[in-house]
Amino acid sequence: MEVVVFSSASLDGRIATREGDSKLSCEYDLALLHEWRCRSDAVLVGAGTAVVDDPGLFVKRVPCERQPLRGVVDGRLRVPHDLRLFREMPWLSLVITTHYGIRKEGWKAKYLSSRGVELIAAGDGPSVNWHKAIEELASRGIRRILVEGGGKTTWSLVKSNAVDRMEITYVGKVLGAGTPVVDGEGYATVREAPSFAPSEVRICPCGRCVHVTWLRIL
Repeated sequence: MEVVVFSSASLDGRIATREGDSKLSCEYDLALLHEWRCRSDAVLVGAGTAVVDDPGLFVKRVPCERQPLRGVVDGRLRVPHDLRLFREMPWLSLVITTHYGIRKEGWKAKYLSSRGVELIAAGDGPSVNWHKAIEELASRGIRRILVEGGGKTTWSLVKSNAVDRMEITYVGKVLGAGTPVVDGEGYATVREAPSFAPSEVRICPCGRCVHVTWLRIL
């Protein structure tokens, strides 16, 4: 199983402004994102991103023979029941949640299941156990998952030492504040933090972005 994080960020590592404006990507960067969606078996976002952006997570900007599974990571199962993910092709949708979330939001769990959405209980909760989640996804034949944020979900993966690859597009903007690529309590020392090495650096044809592929150093 390969876990890939894709994000577009400002030079100071922000994926959105303090007011939530996240329109950083150019057309080339959006096409690259959709290429990664097509290469993946499942595309995931966190609960906060799902609520704010209500994304469909379909592959649209590049040719693709099949749509990947699309899902939300929500240990408390707090996302609305009428998200686009659950309205549009719900049989391709999944929710990575916990036993806590399913107990707390029993009616929602039953409703989503009735729509064809698959619920995966990854641990007791309320936080998702990523090792359990990855195990469950792998048992379903999923070999690569693409995570598109937000910052808290990315941090939960980093903290669990579950990220294999980071595809980051740095945009020539300095936002000063806002949502960071990785949003959590952080590490006390540099030594504790997982290490990644750049394997590829590309200047975007738009002339204002640089895309860097980072691979985890084991």
